[in-house]
Amino acid sequence: MTFRRAVAGTPSLRDAYQPGLRALSARDAGRLHVEEPRWLTGSVNLDEALRAAQPRAPRWDYGIGYRHSHQEEALWVEVHPASSLHIDEVLKKLRWLQEWLKNEAPNLHKLTRAGFYWIATDGQVALSPHSPQARRLAKTGLRGPLRVLPIPPR
Repeated sequence: MTFRRAVAGTPSLRDAYQPGLRALSARDAGRLHVEEPRWLTGSVNLDEALRAAQPRAPRWDYGIGYRHSHQEEALWVEVHPASSLHIDEVLKKLRWLQEWLKNEAPNLHKLTRAGFYWIATDGQVALSPHSPQARRLAKTGLRGPLRVLPIPPR
């Protein structure tokens, strides 16, 4: 299954697929360091695509497809201020995304091997990597907050 087909097979995202990183704002795309741009297989702006259908939901920002080791994977990116004050909000968004993937986007869920990432809105991370808050994030499988996300993730 490709990222593009998985997006097309998700009713709420049928028209949301964009090639490369075109679904991301220019500012947010600049927060990614793509090792090999031809590995990118597309992107979706979940927040925008689902706004009308789920206006009160804590929607996640982006999904990104890329080819890694001859197979496609999906990773999920939330661009959000990065301090301990924002942990609960980002974790609420993560829980929403995980449930949405399981219930509404099973093919995208199957492609989600690369995981979930929190990127700092302004490049500033006010959270110690050894703090209890960072350990709490790690337990959920969320990586970050990061200043820049390398693709493929390391």
